[in-house]
Amino acid sequence: MSPVQVGLGLWAMRSTARRPRPWPALYEELREDAVLAESLGFDSVWLAEHHFWYDGWCPQPLLAAASCLGATSRLRVGTAMHLLPQHDIGVVSRDVGQLLDHFGDRLDLGVSIGYRDEEYDAVGVERARRGRRMDGHLDRLLGDHAGRLASPARVFVGGIAPAVIERAGSRGMSLLLPNTLTAVELAKRRTAAQASAVAAGRAAGRVGVMVDTWLTSGADEAEVRERIVAHYREYTGAWFRLRGEPAFDRPDLLDRQSERNRVSAVVGDGERVLAGLTELRDAGADTIVLQVHADASVGEHRAVMARLAEDVLPKLRGTA
Repeated sequence: MSPVQVGLGLWAMRSTARRPRPWPALYEELREDAVLAESLGFDSVWLAEHHFWYDGWCPQPLLAAASCLGATSRLRVGTAMHLLPQHDIGVVSRDVGQLLDHFGDRLDLGVSIGYRDEEYDAVGVERARRGRRMDGHLDRLLGDHAGRLASPARVFVGGIAPAVIERAGSRGMSLLLPNTLTAVELAKRRTAAQASAVAAGRAAGRVGVMVDTWLTSGADEAEVRERIVAHYREYTGAWFRLRGEPAFDRPDLLDRQSERNRVSAVVGDGERVLAGLTELRDAGADTIVLQVHADASVGEHRAVMARLAEDVLPKLRGTA
């Protein structure tokens, strides 16, 4: 397995009702956080994309990535996820090419088909066609930048469905799995992706996973988990459809999903956090994105970044 790379996320530039912030300040803090992450020894930072919601989100993560890349010299910058089928592939290919020209092999392009009808309706794309558009867009990107993208493995495909695993594995691309998977579930997706790669005569890509992570004392653990749950209840309720219905209309299913977020979060002191992340690493994750940014103040998440770098990062990498 490849040496583990440890990144930080997920910068979405959201100004929420629970924590409203001026958007210019959020983008400035993103650059500052990227510089800090590099200085602390992390491998990457990751940016999100969504559209047409009150909290703003980041509509063009490749542009935000350019800002982070320009402020750093070693740090990788990833998208988690760039909603590729919603975009004009000619524009995306041009932007990726410019990032490669200016910053070399420091872009981790994470792509996903997305899940909101409203986003597809707004850009005039039928949601039913999103899988086919994704396949065509990925093939165009690899064709346009053959020999310039370091390898297809620097393209991460997000999701857990069998079609997603096949899409990534058959092209030698990497996976970026969501934050609610157990180590056993992660290992199953890794095995499936490797099988698809072998069947296509390709080397398997990396296996990434996003993890809600927070270092805290035992007395504060329950409070941190409640904050994580509150964050995801708003996000899931507003954005997801559960069994075909808006999530806020299915409180029973929303409660079940929120409990998965609570249980899957890796929260505690250094030893507990290290144990949780090591379990995922040993299950096959070689790219781990520690989600420390959701609904935390600037001072809070930067303090946790520093503590993770000191207490967890060397041991997780096996360099302590």
